[in-house]
Amino acid sequence: MKTKLYTLCIWLTSVTCGYGQDILINEIMANPKNGQLPAFEYIELLNTSASVVDLSSIRLDINKKSLQLPSYFLAPQQFVILCTTEGEELLSNYGNVISFGNWPSLNNSGATVGLYREDTVLDELSYKDSWHQGSVQKAGGWSLERINPNWKCNIAANWSSSIARRGGTPGGPNSIADRTFIPKVAITTVETADKGVHIRFNTDRTFLPHFEREHFRINPGNIIPTAVTWDEEAEQLILGLDNELKPQEAYALTTKELDICGLRLQIPDYLIFNQPKVHYNDVVINEVLFNPQKEGSDFVELYNRTSLPINLQGWKLGNHTISQEILLLPAQDFLVLTAERDKIINTHANAMTERIHEMKSIPSYPNQQGVVTLFSPDELVDSLYYNATMHAPWINNPKGISLERQSYEEDSNQLDNFKSAATLVGGSTPGYRNSIATDNLYKKNEIFLTAKTVSPDGDGFEDELEINYILNDSDYLFNLNIYAETGRLVNRLIRQESGGSEGKITWDCKDEKKQKSPSGHYIYWMEIYRENGSREIFKGAFILVHKSHHN
Repeated sequence: MKTKLYTLCIWLTSVTCGYGQDILINEIMANPKNGQLPAFEYIELLNTSASVVDLSSIRLDINKKSLQLPSYFLAPQQFVILCTTEGEELLSNYGNVISFGNWPSLNNSGATVGLYREDTVLDELSYKDSWHQGSVQKAGGWSLERINPNWKCNIAANWSSSIARRGGTPGGPNSIADRTFIPKVAITTVETADKGVHIRFNTDRTFLPHFEREHFRINPGNIIPTAVTWDEEAEQLILGLDNELKPQEAYALTTKELDICGLRLQIPDYLIFNQPKVHYNDVVINEVLFNPQKEGSDFVELYNRTSLPINLQGWKLGNHTISQEILLLPAQDFLVLTAERDKIINTHANAMTERIHEMKSIPSYPNQQGVVTLFSPDELVDSLYYNATMHAPWINNPKGISLERQSYEEDSNQLDNFKSAATLVGGSTPGYRNSIATDNLYKKNEIFLTAKTVSPDGDGFEDELEINYILNDSDYLFNLNIYAETGRLVNRLIRQESGGSEGKITWDCKDEKKQKSPSGHYIYWMEIYRENGSREIFKGAFILVHKSHHN
């Protein structure tokens, strides 16, 4: 037999024959039902070496059942399909086949499959149906394919559903093959307990290196673990520390480059945040847009009432998860939740883009009425019942106008705590202080100018008139006119607009025909009034100066 094998090796273009560990499991079809390929399970092998390999010394194990492969010379970079005898005829249309009359069934949900030469492991993996790309592929008719055959570690990240139109590639190159792909070895969860940090990875311990305490750093503080141990039962790595990490302080866990599966890899940094128990209304619903413009999208804004950051990981808006990863809402800050971030940015000119978080989906919020609920992983944190009649009665078209919270201290469902956002700010304030927010500290309304002179010469200094207002409530409507000192009306700047409890109105020194107003003395006249009939008038004088003779 040795003579025949040696002769065959010379005949095959002088390729050196050998028994290297380069026969790999390259593709698995565990659930062929409802697919376009023949309805038979199969396992595809690939010879990744530069040598012809006789498979007769190799054993295939499926769970605990063994199949001895027959004598078959597999050429370099070539494939062979292993299947049941009944599937041989149809699968041979796709490539070379080795069939077995005693083929063990592949479990749809997962199984351990391995190739062995006596006691030597050539390749071994425990596949799961969760390795599939989605629920459609998981339901059947799609194979699992290896992405990079050069990566010998069989972690989930190096396997995925075939993207071939027929659902698999038996006997040929994988549809997702990429020899440059390096699967991501990453930390999936970190928990702090006493003076320890408990770490889980997305990779089986078998493929991970031997960790030393010097491999890890925790910052701030440049903390090096005092010890590193494996908890076999919990399948987690434990870093011992001299002191407990401070609650609600963000720490970065970093590792050095490590030898993993024959490569030097950097495990991505992981943010550690120890979140104490959150109480009811620590985070509140602050603004809701449920009737957006045609080009817009619904959103819900949250506000952190506490003096410390809060991690929204695992929280839910209705029954929709806000984030699977750590998502910190800073103290006394805002966060907008939406399923269409770009639409919020495009339809709300003043939106704070860095405070907009895009979820995969958010609950449906009907235009007439609905309920917004916010849950921590443990309990209900806030809820709001809204309806369209909560909008101000003078708003004829509420599209694009949100309902805003007036007080953080009052309950969300307190009468009149949610009202229409000010139209002067565009009808919403995503990511920043509500236009109608008020603390009721001001006993009297104040209207005042930033400066009593204005010079629209484009030098960046006092180019526009700024009229500031601080009011004792948010439900005032505004009228604002600009007059020349002769009493001539120059510009009816604001007419029946809501401005909220605090803000600024600017005038560009042009009349209603967009013509520049000449130098001289002017008067602003501002009326604020409520639906109940209360009314106040404010007046003030200012000087308009054109510094350049060209104006």
